[in-house]
Amino acid sequence: MVNALRCYPGEGGKSTKVHRRILVLFPGSLGDVLCFLPALRFICTANSENTVEVVARGDGLPLAQRLPEVARTLSLENSTFAKLFSSPSSLNAEEEYFFTSTDEIFSWFGQGRLKISEVFPQAEKGRVRSFAFFVGQEDCHATAYYLRCVGGDTLCCPSFVLKTEEKQWLDAYWQQCGWSADSRILVLHPGSGGKKKRWASEGFTQIAQWWVGRRNGKVLILLGPAEEQETDGWRLVGKVESALSVGQVAALLSRAETYVGNDSGVSHLAGAVGARGVVLFGPTHPQQWRPLGGALSVLQNVSYRTEHSDVVGITLTEIPAEEVIATLIRMGV
Repeated sequence: MVNALRCYPGEGGKSTKVHRRILVLFPGSLGDVLCFLPALRFICTANSENTVEVVARGDGLPLAQRLPEVARTLSLENSTFAKLFSSPSSLNAEEEYFFTSTDEIFSWFGQGRLKISEVFPQAEKGRVRSFAFFVGQEDCHATAYYLRCVGGDTLCCPSFVLKTEEKQWLDAYWQQCGWSADSRILVLHPGSGGKKKRWASEGFTQIAQWWVGRRNGKVLILLGPAEEQETDGWRLVGKVESALSVGQVAALLSRAETYVGNDSGVSHLAGAVGARGVVLFGPTHPQQWRPLGGALSVLQNVSYRTEHSDVVGITLTEIPAEEVIATLIRMGV
């Protein structure tokens, strides 16, 4: 709704301290936003006396809302931001004021397409900083790239701190499942943003069977929207959860003894809460996309991928389940 864009200089006509408005536009999904979080914190720290507002989409909104330094979040799905790709004359007076009252803008949204010089008068004064969204175009980690965009030079790990209500939900969930404090829970995430990054389902099944048979543990499988149609099949392997909030997924990951997943946003979240386990890589590059934080080992068969670059998905020939199990054992699982 357009009303969500309103900016109020003060209440009741009283004079208030003038803060500079900093607008951050970031379009990424869960994994992208987690890689971006250190850069966002850097922006907030550098503007501690100012008002930082974040425009994001999907899981980026609740993640940005968790930062106490962020004054407000707005959805990038709002029709107002779509107008950035059309004539500035399509903005109504309220929308135009929203942009013109912004003192500085950091944008990773549609570089080369934004009509910044027309929509944002700040551009003439060099206060609009437009960057390319990271898609692996530079030989560095995504987190390092975003930090460098805003002037940061120290690579730091994204962190995700549970709220009180999420901890309470986790305790209730554990009790509902009949699990004790010392229950050994293996969390599997067999999905990803695309099929090309997914390890063979048989591999996850073998890991689950090893965990139950040799480690006397429980298996919890997290599915995303793209895998919900696979629910019935995965219920034969372990307990299945889907349609959870980001905070609930993070809570489960924080208490899991072990995690195994593909290169995905959930794996980045596992790193952010300090989980340990294994993350499987196929066509993507760990030096650019590996989860930071936690104790997550990356497995990738570089020689196989070099010879079979067109293979969709990660086969058991590329990464055998035995190799994953051996890695977990070496980690002390």
